[in-house]
Amino acid sequence: MANLAGRAGRSILEYLRRAVSPFLINLMFGMTMFACVAIEIKELRIILSFALIILTFITSFLLIRSAGEYAYKMKVAGDRKRAGLPAGMTAEGGKDAYAPAKEYRDYKGFVIGAFVCLIPFIFVIVDLCTGSGGARLAYAMIAGWAFWPPMSISTSANILFSLIPCAVQIVVAGVAYIFGGNKEKLRQFALEQRAENISKTKGAKKH
Repeated sequence: MANLAGRAGRSILEYLRRAVSPFLINLMFGMTMFACVAIEIKELRIILSFALIILTFITSFLLIRSAGEYAYKMKVAGDRKRAGLPAGMTAEGGKDAYAPAKEYRDYKGFVIGAFVCLIPFIFVIVDLCTGSGGARLAYAMIAGWAFWPPMSISTSANILFSLIPCAVQIVVAGVAYIFGGNKEKLRQFALEQRAENISKTKGAKKH
């Protein structure tokens, strides 16, 4: 039981670690959207808000794609370890960098995306339960990437509309992670084919 709890804890920590960079990028874009609120021309404000949210998702895609690539490398290392071979992944000081919680799984990108959206989820719940203006202001500042796209269209929009960017973020994260994993899978296959060809060439020369 303790072992299962330990594995779950390590997985949660890994999801949080992977969600930090996309969250910080989203925070930066959200604060830029917050600054755009001062623009009086509604059409320009809407265009800028949606241009920024698109840039947010593109940047998030690139970050999480890299995470998917690394996770697939970790999966390969895990397969080698389970086969009784050296994992082939080392950290600073020559330590084994392999960790089961870091291995690639198709669903993990969607979970990382959900972790990126934890703050918006919390603020939406707080807003619905309390109607606090202070909480809504904090939401606009900390997670403006989710808050401002619907609010730039109408300041009276229901707070639940801010869950739409969250849903897009989760999908983007999942697709990016799978894309990164498949990219690394193809690279690993190419390396294996190259190694086999070199081995065959050496064998032919011996004969």
